[in-house]
Amino acid sequence: MKLTKRNHYNPCLWTAFWNRDYYEAVLRGTSDDLTARDQDVYTLNVRADSIYSTNVNNVHFEKNFGVAKITQEAAKKFCKRHYPDQYEQFCRESKAAAYPVYIDFEQILEALEKTPAYQILPTVIKRQAIISAEEKAFLADFVFLQWLRNHATMNLMLESNADLGIDKFDFFITLKNWLSDPDASYSPIACIGLSLWTLYRTDKETFPLTDSPVLVNPDSIMIALSPKLLLEISPKIRSTDAIWKTKDHLDEAKLTEFRQRTIKNTFREIIFGDRETLEQWQSTQEFRQRVDAVKSKKYKRLTAEKTKNELWLINTLGNY
Repeated sequence: MKLTKRNHYNPCLWTAFWNRDYYEAVLRGTSDDLTARDQDVYTLNVRADSIYSTNVNNVHFEKNFGVAKITQEAAKKFCKRHYPDQYEQFCRESKAAAYPVYIDFEQILEALEKTPAYQILPTVIKRQAIISAEEKAFLADFVFLQWLRNHATMNLMLESNADLGIDKFDFFITLKNWLSDPDASYSPIACIGLSLWTLYRTDKETFPLTDSPVLVNPDSIMIALSPKLLLEISPKIRSTDAIWKTKDHLDEAKLTEFRQRTIKNTFREIIFGDRETLEQWQSTQEFRQRVDAVKSKKYKRLTAEKTKNELWLINTLGNY
């Protein structure tokens, strides 16, 4: 089996929409001959403090993140921890097995991207609207999964498990089983879906996309669904599953808030369809502060603290 070297936390099927030609081809229904991962975008890289053109296959990924090695001793430890009654039998049967073996988490990410949570995205982006409670439910699932799989959240969970002596493959198997159980994530997803939603839509490309696009604070969750569509969720305001607001106007204060929260949530890069917008963002005070934070020795600690706060907020959503 060929192991995946790049695991995209934002899938190319989504980031390709930040290429204007691809976006318009989808609107016209002429995108069948286009490959999503080949679409070019402009990238504002925080650590390099530079803007350059690349394709979406080269951004928003973690190298070798999803590959986990399993040694014979690690496999025995896993069996003893999860299936103690089968441990002796496993030890006998595994003597003839060829170790090490590897698992590739990319298969799980690909499976997620085939679910309605991701497959609804092109439809909503093309239409610039939600038309049913079912679509809202699928998007609620998408928001939660995108938060879960982002660079900071996944790395913090891996590091936390490593500190407890839990192997990487053990974490991946546990996460796979957890994702397979609809009851496990019901509470936060239901709360996201039953909160007040506001869709801001624009006529032109307005919303760049960061590598960690689910912007979480105690009062709202923001995510750019496309360059022309911004979703804001207010978890403290309950709504019914069939109600959401759509606004065709975005005031300057809301756009400034989105820009500031996006930059503060960026760990590597921000993508967009034109260079000029990213140049404007690069010149802001908040971006200069983010560059300093990323380059500082405190970056890893600040990232962990921020992600822990988000973990607490997501876990307590169901209690609102």
